[in-house]
Amino acid sequence: MAAPFMKPQHKLIKDKERIMIKKVIFISVIILPCVFFLLSPSSITAQKKSGLNIDPTADIHPTAYLEGRVTVGPYTKIDAGTIITGNVTIGHHTLIRCNVTIRGSNKIGNYTHIYDNVNIEGGRPAKVGSSKAEVPDRSIIGDGCWINHGATMHGTQIGDGGAIGLNSCCDYNTRIGKGAILANGSATHVDQVIPENSFAEGVPAVVKKKNITELDRENYFGLRPSVWTRFEAANIEKSIRNKKGF
Repeated sequence: MAAPFMKPQHKLIKDKERIMIKKVIFISVIILPCVFFLLSPSSITAQKKSGLNIDPTADIHPTAYLEGRVTVGPYTKIDAGTIITGNVTIGHHTLIRCNVTIRGSNKIGNYTHIYDNVNIEGGRPAKVGSSKAEVPDRSIIGDGCWINHGATMHGTQIGDGGAIGLNSCCDYNTRIGKGAILANGSATHVDQVIPENSFAEGVPAVVKKKNITELDRENYFGLRPSVWTRFEAANIEKSIRNKKGF
């Protein structure tokens, strides 16, 4: 009777090595990415951290990152890639588009639109580290405001219905009055004030027109921000209700 076939010892070792390599590959390619995904700072996991107060009707994209004392009001929508850190309060029916960065101490009102690639920071502390601010800067964006793509704002205050144009810059402690417009590509200097219902343009910005009307805003932007923000808010609320079954 013939002896049973047995693999040489060195081949058995190689087989075990191949099995081990396959296990390592499986863990590296399949298991670890799943673990990293579950532990990643998506909005779902971020909302579990202390200090966050997210209304259940808010719609936050999974790739948005929220950290700190962040409050998000009803039917507010935050899109992909946005980062919000610090002490930030966002009102209801507000829209924050993709890749927006908001950090520091900020208050954002209701029915406000903040578009892609906007950068908003809380501003300077007072009388430390060479800061000339007599009191800390405050970042406050009112209701029904319109912050267009690529804008940068440092410790800026905007009254209700104020608008910041495409790629415009507001330096520390800029104050934009109610209904005022800072035109596309314009920039303010530190502590500059743009009066209510005025149109300012240039670098540095200069008031070109006072007492602007809704028709002036429509002619400049191609729509009326005060109407568009409410129109979009209604559409977004309807979409969220359908999505979440409210």
